[in-house]
Amino acid sequence: MPIVHIYTTEGWVSPARKQLMIEKVTDAVVEAEGLPQVRDMTYVVIHDVPDGGWGFQGRVYRKKDFEKFIPADPEA
Repeated sequence: MPIVHIYTTEGWVSPARKQLMIEKVTDAVVEAEGLPQVRDMTYVVIHDVPDGGWGFQGRVYRKKDFEKFIPADPEA
């Protein structure tokens, strides 16, 4: 059974946007597997990481560090 994990900064992605992500990622898994019945076994888990919970190369990254790279969610 495919399980896809998506990590995002807490409060960044609206519930409507999460729903869309789950639908599209599930569609992509079904297409990649080539088996329509995989849809019934596919899980998509979205993890909301608290601000300051990201780390890379020994440095803490916060939501403000990502804002310059990723546009705000239009649904929020």
